Amino acid sequence: MDLMCNDQTPTFEEWVEYCFTQGYADFSGYSEDIDTPAADVREIRFHRIHDETLTDYLIRLFVAPEFIADRYTDDQIADATWFLFGIASSYLHHVRESIVPVEKQITCLRAVASMYLNLYDKVCGDRGRSPDIDLTSLTGNYSHTKIDGAVYMIWDMDCISSPFTFPKEFPHLVDPGFEVLSIILQECKLSTCHISALHGLGHEHYKYPDRCEAIIDQFLSTRRIPEWVREYALLARVGGVM
Repeated sequence: MDLMCNDQTPTFEEWVEYCFTQGYADFSGYSEDIDTPAADVREIRFHRIHDETLTDYLIRLFVAPEFIADRYTDDQIADATWFLFGIASSYLHHVRESIVPVEKQITCLRAVASMYLNLYDKVCGDRGRSPDIDLTSLTGNYSHTKIDGAVYMIWDMDCISSPFTFPKEFPHLVDPGFEVLSIILQECKLSTCHISALHGLGHEHYKYPDRCEAIIDQFLSTRRIPEWVREYALLARVGGVM
């Protein structure tokens, strides 16, 4: 169902500012004015954007996200990641609505690789100062690595992985999805990005074992990685990740 465009449709810059400063707070209920008319206005402006306009905004952000690292804090980027990729906005569900041309749907998904390469691979791991931070040793406590925890969970946020889950509904997005996961493993430098992609592949192993194993095998044979990442990759290779 297409979101109805209204006369308060935000500009791209206004939309970015909302996503990175307010969106997840509104969803989580910890905005200071959550029960006020101002919050209702934000709901209309930023959650009821025309589907094709929204897709254009996401493509523009994903393709060239470098400015985000300078403009926002790591915690803001973490919250925005949950917002953009998860049910807080469900934006990626709207990208797949029939009113959005198939070519744009594909472009948007493929552009996620650029989001990893040009943003997450710069800001995770304490902005590269701890490139191999071991997420498996944090026992679920991401208090000091909020951005790493958010990126790790991207492919487990329900929205981006729907084409894998429902390939008959979105056959045009299955190959682009695997392409993105492969690019992350082959081109990103930080372990958090690698673990994020492995996490996604591990979840999809039950339906696409051959494809997942092939991508992971290539990663294991071509990249120099810490032992903990290798161990996680081997678990993902048999679908043994949560």
